[in-house]
Amino acid sequence: MEALFSDDAELRFMLAFESALAAAQASVGDIPASAAETIQGCCAETDWDITWLKTQTLLAGNPAIPFVDQLRQRVRQKDPEAAPFVHRGATSQDVIDTALVCQLSQALTTIRADLDELINLLTSLKQVHQHTPIMGRTLLQQALPITFSDKLTGWLSGLFRSAERLDRVSQECLVVQLGGPVGNGQSFGEHYTSICEQVAATLGLGFTTTSWHTQRDRLTDLASTLGILNGSLGKLANDIILLMQTEVGEVREGAAKGKGGSSSMPHKRNPVTSTFMVAIAHRTPGLVASLLSAMNQPHERAAGAWHSEWSVIRELVKLTAANLHHSNDLIRTLEVDTDRMQQNLTTQP
Repeated sequence: MEALFSDDAELRFMLAFESALAAAQASVGDIPASAAETIQGCCAETDWDITWLKTQTLLAGNPAIPFVDQLRQRVRQKDPEAAPFVHRGATSQDVIDTALVCQLSQALTTIRADLDELINLLTSLKQVHQHTPIMGRTLLQQALPITFSDKLTGWLSGLFRSAERLDRVSQECLVVQLGGPVGNGQSFGEHYTSICEQVAATLGLGFTTTSWHTQRDRLTDLASTLGILNGSLGKLANDIILLMQTEVGEVREGAAKGKGGSSSMPHKRNPVTSTFMVAIAHRTPGLVASLLSAMNQPHERAAGAWHSEWSVIRELVKLTAANLHHSNDLIRTLEVDTDRMQQNLTTQP
């Protein structure tokens, strides 16, 4: 995820957008085919000065402005007549939002695969412990006997719903951004719909001719889905922490050299992986709230609210990926003490 959301990767997706845009415009006759070929050739180059782009971003307010300037200069050096066709009709937010959606598309594919792995691990564990008795607990007190499978079923139910949500937002929310300076697409001329459709298809994104420059519900929908998933993972981890308590001792995180120790109490075996997961689950709601707050964007382009999303959505995706990584490690190596479960059943008040 760090690589996917790096400056290098963002630049690569911005170049992919400009290449796809030029190709689409050439295909409908809006720009010369030779100009599109030159633009695409420059977009395929790899020797870009990212340090300069970062410096100029602080002056321009976003990375697209210096990026387009640098791309146009490269095109001009190869074919002066092609330079005016670079980024034709588009605006900075088109390239930045579309690059972000490309990153999110790849990220959600990985997150979905990791979630599938977790679901499979829990399903296998559920089959093993279908009839393993354990004390059910309500309000942190012993209640009535259940099976360990019952507890696993509860964890799985939330994760199944998160998988369905991820599938839905991947279908509905990962759409191209192409609206032009004021978002109405008029700058692209009569072939606007065809251009949008072709750019989306080239980049593997959903197709829409209604720009979402200041309509951020799709992005917030995606963020909320990730927030809910982290909440479910945090609940799972919190249950593990409680089951690991010395007085309960019904499960343990997998042992590893140096894992779970204490600097002052060598007899302790602390929950480590679960603690990471709970910590992430506590952090992510605030990130989702930030994106909900950023939905309040004025008119056709926001000053500040849009910019506030950039680091927040990236952090949320990275944390979600980390949480799933920890979750799979936790369940893959989980130690289940069925004898202790039985003992706690027989010693209930």
